Amino acid sequence: MTMNSESLAPFVINLPYGQYSREAFEKAFDESLEKQMGRSVNDSDLEHFMLRYVLAYPTVYVVYSGKTNRYSMKNEYTVYVGETNDIRHRTFQHLERDAKEREDWKAVADAVSRNDDAYRQYVISHPKFNKSLTLDVENRLMHYMSSTDSVKRLNNRRTNAQGDYYTADQFDRIFSQIWLRLHKEDSDLFPAEEIIRDSALFKASPFHKLSDSQLEAEESILVQLAALVADSRQQKKADEQSSDRHPKLIFVQGAAGTGKTVLLSHLFYRIAAEIGIQGDTYSEDEDYPELSQTANGRLSSYILVNHKEQVHVYNQIATKLGLQKESGEVVMLPSQFINRFSLRNEHGRGIPDQPQGLADIVLIDEAHLLMTQGNQGYSGKNHLYDILRRARVVIAVFDHNQIMQSSQQWDPAMLEKLQLDSDSTQIACATGKIGAFKAVDLGAEYHLPSISVDIAHVHLKKQFRIAASKSMIQWIDRFASGKGIGPMPVDTGEYAADGEMIREPYDVKVFDSPVDLFNAIHAKAQLKPDGWDGAGLSRLLATYDWKYSAKSENQNDPHGFWNVELHRDTSGVWRMGLADDHGFDHSAISSDQFCKPWNYQLEDSAPKSRKGIDKELSWAEKPYTIDEIGSIFTIQGFDLNYAGVIIGPSVTYRNGGIVFDAKASQNYLATNKRKDLGDFAEENLKHELNVLLKRGVHGLYLFAVDEGLQQRLKECCIHW
Repeated sequence: MTMNSESLAPFVINLPYGQYSREAFEKAFDESLEKQMGRSVNDSDLEHFMLRYVLAYPTVYVVYSGKTNRYSMKNEYTVYVGETNDIRHRTFQHLERDAKEREDWKAVADAVSRNDDAYRQYVISHPKFNKSLTLDVENRLMHYMSSTDSVKRLNNRRTNAQGDYYTADQFDRIFSQIWLRLHKEDSDLFPAEEIIRDSALFKASPFHKLSDSQLEAEESILVQLAALVADSRQQKKADEQSSDRHPKLIFVQGAAGTGKTVLLSHLFYRIAAEIGIQGDTYSEDEDYPELSQTANGRLSSYILVNHKEQVHVYNQIATKLGLQKESGEVVMLPSQFINRFSLRNEHGRGIPDQPQGLADIVLIDEAHLLMTQGNQGYSGKNHLYDILRRARVVIAVFDHNQIMQSSQQWDPAMLEKLQLDSDSTQIACATGKIGAFKAVDLGAEYHLPSISVDIAHVHLKKQFRIAASKSMIQWIDRFASGKGIGPMPVDTGEYAADGEMIREPYDVKVFDSPVDLFNAIHAKAQLKPDGWDGAGLSRLLATYDWKYSAKSENQNDPHGFWNVELHRDTSGVWRMGLADDHGFDHSAISSDQFCKPWNYQLEDSAPKSRKGIDKELSWAEKPYTIDEIGSIFTIQGFDLNYAGVIIGPSVTYRNGGIVFDAKASQNYLATNKRKDLGDFAEENLKHELNVLLKRGVHGLYLFAVDEGLQQRLKECCIHW
């Protein structure tokens, strides 16, 4: 018998999880066969052939239970994803053996013992399935479902992205067919791919496939953690009481878009799943030999980021994956962590200079956002110093070019000491490999107790965010770093060996007006992505050159909004502010006036039942924010498919070079001087431009208020 197109397609059956006899599978198979092919199959050979692929060959399965949220009236799911060579035996294992060892499977077994249909199971088969391919399908299902709003709990304990294998080139096509099939079965549990890929959860998920350099970095870090895992609990207690311990500090460095957050998320999940929060009991298909077999009890692991939107994203991921029972247990702001591991004062507040307790492993994303001086919410002098006094190992993602506030700037001598300045890092670190540890004393420069820290570095170079040619990425890098604007290189896209385009050319355009720019981004946001290279999530951003206050309303605006406002004068030049407020609708734009509110000001116009769901989304993911302007405070660390950037008057072009004008900026956090270190305004504004210009995955659309800069961009880029 020859395979036809039907037998080469993915095949999906659905049945109650409490029923796993051969007869139950055959019944579900017959029902699915008729449903998926739209007719009864009379070819008994074909039917027998396809049934074998369900019962006797590798399959991937999704076990799930759904309920309706009484507030939103939306379906919510608990899900387990796995793969096996014998689906009936694996079902038996989960319900009998695993139910005796794991609470999650005990809950499933108890539920189906009362009602076979309390949990159901999708079983996915395909003639091309082999062990590597099913592991890849399982991993991407985990990636997608961890990014799905309706999935509230996802149970599995490994990441399984595979390397190269003989059918690897067919994986993307096969998976898309599988997901489409599942989407037709249940669009709540398996939403459209474009919805998933636009989510912040998808982009920070630990289930991304790592590059060779990321894998090398992760493995070299895990080698360093192995000694910590082998330590006894008595050693940890001794460390807590010792004034002469040597915490390890590993910096993961790289420019924006080099995959630092993906590496950190993947590493955190491995640490938490193998040796940390989830303990060391696994199903047969969840073996973790590297760390779990040597662990003497659980190790405490935390992930910190000094960015509230990103803390929210990490909290969702950690809660959904069972790494914490509720928000704030293992994911938190740095000040919250320092407070938790501190002696308390009479008001119950932690005292930064009096540590109490010791965490085993602390991962810090966006460590360049850590405070290097105190403020109203933090009475210490340096976040990193205070964290090191409370941890045995700290792994910190750091990019000096993303520091945008004076309170986060480091003493240049300290950057050199820590090898965080770009020159020493490039020399000391090979891509993907951890460098040698070097002992550094910290604390004396803050007039605090000195601690000796063993420091090493990992440096990532490959650009993952910007889907562009190397020459285009270099052009953006030079512009974003304030080094200059040369003629824009031609990006022709990328083609497969058969001539099929696999990446569209990166799209850079300069617009004559902010109105045209807004309309172009609005149009991109309405498009549905096609494959991995679609439009989808697109937003308008701006340099912080227009006033904004979170504490008061704008008395000059009928809605009280703080806006990005521009008008075109009689000579056709766009100027700051509005020419005539009288009769102008601030919620709209015209050909000669532009006015859109800064982020976090518009109210959600969605139905009440939807608002609770939208609270879980980042700023850019909320549909109505297409009518707002994003800032560095909402977009740093997040991706857009197309980024439109209004470059305000703080960035100018004079005498053949880019010049930053601090007097034109409204960002006092960037332009204020530090008594101890001086003025960082130019550097902060340069970094602000760097962050904004590197948000777009597939395109960057521009308009500059400064006439000189606008003219230079039009000379060098495609002009619209």
